[in-house]
Amino acid sequence: MPGLGVRRIIKAGRVAKHINDLIASRRALLGGLVGFPLLDLAACATPASPSATQRGGFASVSSTNADNVTLPPGYSWRKLIAWGDALFDGMPDAPNLDAMTRTDQERRFGQNNDMLALFAAEYAFPPPKTQDRMILCANNEYTSLELAFPALRSPRDITAEQIEALYAAIGVSVVDVARDGTGWRVVKSNGAGGRNRRVTPFSPVMFTGPAAQHPWIVAASAIVNAAEPARSGATAPANAVRCGTGANCAGGLTPWGTYLTAEENFDGLFAGALDIDAQFNQPELAIDASSFGYPGAGFPDKAPRQFRLSENPHGPSLYGWVVEIDPHDPTSVPKKRTALGRKKNECATSAIANDGRVAIYMGDDQRDEHVYKFVTRARFDPSNRAANMDLLDRGQLYCAQFGEDGSGRWIALTLDAANAAAAAEDSPLRFRDEADLLVRARDAARFLGATPMDRPEDIEAICDENWRGLGPVLIACTYNTERGFAHPGNPRRADPDHPNRAQSNLTGHIVRLDETNGDSAATTFTWDIFVMAGDPNAESATVRTRGSGAPAFVSTAINGEPTTSGERFACPDNMFIDSSHRVWIATDGSDAVFENCNDCLMMTPVAIERPRPIKRFLVGPVGAEICGPLMAPDENAFFCSIQHPGANDVAGLDFATSRWQGAAPMSHFPDGGDAWPRSAVIVITRDDGGRIGD
Repeated sequence: MPGLGVRRIIKAGRVAKHINDLIASRRALLGGLVGFPLLDLAACATPASPSATQRGGFASVSSTNADNVTLPPGYSWRKLIAWGDALFDGMPDAPNLDAMTRTDQERRFGQNNDMLALFAAEYAFPPPKTQDRMILCANNEYTSLELAFPALRSPRDITAEQIEALYAAIGVSVVDVARDGTGWRVVKSNGAGGRNRRVTPFSPVMFTGPAAQHPWIVAASAIVNAAEPARSGATAPANAVRCGTGANCAGGLTPWGTYLTAEENFDGLFAGALDIDAQFNQPELAIDASSFGYPGAGFPDKAPRQFRLSENPHGPSLYGWVVEIDPHDPTSVPKKRTALGRKKNECATSAIANDGRVAIYMGDDQRDEHVYKFVTRARFDPSNRAANMDLLDRGQLYCAQFGEDGSGRWIALTLDAANAAAAAEDSPLRFRDEADLLVRARDAARFLGATPMDRPEDIEAICDENWRGLGPVLIACTYNTERGFAHPGNPRRADPDHPNRAQSNLTGHIVRLDETNGDSAATTFTWDIFVMAGDPNAESATVRTRGSGAPAFVSTAINGEPTTSGERFACPDNMFIDSSHRVWIATDGSDAVFENCNDCLMMTPVAIERPRPIKRFLVGPVGAEICGPLMAPDENAFFCSIQHPGANDVAGLDFATSRWQGAAPMSHFPDGGDAWPRSAVIVITRDDGGRIGD
């Protein structure tokens, strides 16, 4: 999602072979079969004939534009926590959004929550299935100026103090939660033993791993620490950098009980112009700014000094990392794990390999960027949590290359290989050392031949109860607005009006990757298209999208073979895989393609062969994105984020435009009535107390 109200930056696409050619070549390789075999059912302990449980025992929800959360009969939802709600005792519960200051926001739940993660109150491996006390971590991805400060009449009237409060509204919220007879609730911290806290772009963090002393990071850190002196009474290591974290989209959990939060669209944190001389003298910096799209639109005269590019030209190098947070220790300092590479990280999903090492899967969520995997050098020790706390500082980072024949390989990002590839292309660019390679991981992946993807967002590995990866991995590719032919793993539907070109991929798709020998540390894999998002029941190949009216191809078929049946959806984003290996798919932008239904949450079993049945479990309120789908360990409660309710109306009109023309809010979620809309975390339960989805 965007930062400080700025929409995503996207890049130009590239041309590749048409999907029909791709399928034909794979058929020749496989002796007439389309695609590789589906899930290795024996390895994943999933029956070959999926039961009613796997198909889902709930009634699919109808399309709706209601300003509410719509669920199947027999299910109910309640708000757990929303933007501005107090995290500590002695604070008023109801936030005064117009009076929100940085200090106040640092003690309240942040805005526009995205990914969610739950941790056992006391660490154990594997975590117990039944728990009545847990720790919730929530990403607060970005702020929406149009959804903040209800009394503000014009963006021009915003003050530097209000902008500082908006920066403090992003990052991560760590919240104690408990279950009693009324369901799950927030437990406010009331003393030194409380674990509630906020990690914002002003919090101290540590840079660890090979790139910690990169010259850009060193230079930017000095400026940040000068602009943001340590607060009285605050404790942090002397070499901490008070740049905190921001633009946190998805992430993941580790087997040793820490939270990985992924920094994505950090370009929106920065305002002002990058000095021309700095770009001329440092061509790598100019390329970095072009690649990541900074600066975003903002208020350079009012933004905190460290986020003004004219004063801190290397500031963006402090972001784009995977950040590790220990939710059990509120005094711990988050660590930016530079060995995992700098990019627009969407996720950081863990799976234990066959030999005990740990793989972290990551997507770089920008058009034509890449899929990555990091494999630790050392092995996970389930009996010694402390021994695992720095596993992510040493290992090998890989980028994915998808072959046209359905094969694939993980290419190691190494200094010698990247520089040799750059030289082979006659590029003047070189990487000085491993630190430079990791800061500029995108450039290295391009030189080494990583496959451009249609905005790879969430990546989820199917694991057993002990976190061991079983081989299958799902990659959500939300969409690509660029016309052109397919890259392997990123198909295009044929355009009947223009047979020599294909349509853009406005509905998105999900790729399935199978690691060789079911090993998460493998360096080769096979792949297939798990589903093409769209409308399996469409009477026409195209629909007119909301707002612009541009045509979108919505067929879910590949080479005439339908990949889905049942409900339509578009723009898959976050995913969750439950213990029955059903995948729950949250959408981001589906309402822009199918205008009669707000963004929603879909479900399909992994094990059923195509066409896979799609059921709609939830429809969110108007203008909202559905994020962070997650179940409690016993799977009797479903948590998800309702992000930016009211960002647009049912006709697609953006509130960022209409608000400043005097329009009233387009949503009143979650409080109803005439309340100002607030992003929130909700909890869904069955009225009979049973397992979700059965």
